[in-house]
Amino acid sequence: MASIDELVTRLAHMLPFGERLAKLQNRLASFAEQGIQGVANVIVNVILARNLSHEGFASIGTMIGIHFFVLGMHRTAIVLPFILDSTGDEAAERAAEGRWWWLNLLSLGVIAAALAGGSLLAKALLTSPSALWFVQGLAHTVIVTPALLFFEFGRRVLYQRHLPLTAFVASLVYMLLLLGTAYMVTRTSTSAAIASLSWVVAGVGGGIVATIAAHPGRPRVGEGVAIWWSNRSFAFWQALTNLPYAVYNSSVVVAVGIFGGATAAAAYTAARTLTNPAMSMVTAVDSLDKPRAARALAKDGLAGLRHSVGRTRRLLILITGGYLGLLAIFAGPILRFAFSNAYDHAVAEIRVLALAFFLMCLNQPSETFLIVLRESKILLLTRIVAAGVALFSLWIASPFGLMGACVALLATHVINLADLRIAETISGRRWLKSTPRDREQAEDAPLAEAAAPAPDLERAGR
Repeated sequence: MASIDELVTRLAHMLPFGERLAKLQNRLASFAEQGIQGVANVIVNVILARNLSHEGFASIGTMIGIHFFVLGMHRTAIVLPFILDSTGDEAAERAAEGRWWWLNLLSLGVIAAALAGGSLLAKALLTSPSALWFVQGLAHTVIVTPALLFFEFGRRVLYQRHLPLTAFVASLVYMLLLLGTAYMVTRTSTSAAIASLSWVVAGVGGGIVATIAAHPGRPRVGEGVAIWWSNRSFAFWQALTNLPYAVYNSSVVVAVGIFGGATAAAAYTAARTLTNPAMSMVTAVDSLDKPRAARALAKDGLAGLRHSVGRTRRLLILITGGYLGLLAIFAGPILRFAFSNAYDHAVAEIRVLALAFFLMCLNQPSETFLIVLRESKILLLTRIVAAGVALFSLWIASPFGLMGACVALLATHVINLADLRIAETISGRRWLKSTPRDREQAEDAPLAEAAAPAPDLERAGR
């Protein structure tokens, strides 16, 4: 039976300018897919911010922060080895895909058990009422995170199969379930624990759609463990890189709460909610561009990888810079529209965060460069430096409240961006020294680049 993507491609070719539209189809679908996820997450946070206390919303923000930490570990240890396990042979990749899927299912059980153990430990040790928001946030992740990771791996499989339109349908189901459940649970007086079930329902629903569209086949857990074991060194070093990364990026709300308390954590969560669409844009680009970068390295060597990463960087400057620039300009009206007057004191902080998030978005192409070259140790070093800067600057800035935290994060990402560009240069030189074929291509690259036409958005969709 033809997939949704095949049917849409056929229809596109029937339209005027259909051939050009078909070339952009995958890129447009990935942006639409991430767009509806981003919109869904913004709206659900707005709904909950309006209906929960600061402490309740802080626990939701903590849940999201801890989830992103686990998501990063899962992505580096499972998803990235899966994405880079590319042979160019469709039948072999399809067989390997099923093994990775069953390995992922096993990992979700391990993650749920680890989170449950951590939640019980936190409840026993952190008995102060002032720490209740953190303990509750960790407890929410026990069921929320496995459900969301089930969906996340399913959509990654769809992209590996070149089915971004099907991924869009799965994300549409995710959005409808997330918003529908959140709306229903907040119609009466509710707790953060009940509200967190919105993500559980959405994650399971979206994951089921992805699984039906890309069925993993018969159970092959043992084979999945074996295929991961052959990638264990790369997975281990990549997972280590996520530990410092979480400190200054995905889970920084926890550090903000530790230094500033529940009110600061809640305000940061509200502010980050409005900047999250930019990160969804980065994810949309990354879903297509990281596999493309891996193929570019395999086909054209280092010159191909640099060209692929350069295209990604220019695209991110255009789209994330445009959105975050508008957010900075209209921060006041947007905050009042989203959260009424609950967080209208954070206008200046939103503007600083918009700039910090723009720099964060620009880190992605350099990280892709290092990941595709499997330079996990260099990436780990840059992230350790950034994490150290983040913790020190957050500690220094803690007397200045949320604004201090935002300025600390801005300084962190300035330094991190500089470190990554240096690391990109070093790793490229290392690769040239170890790969004679790439050295020859590097010598010919200036002539090839001079003869090549400038990249445009149409080719970016190929």
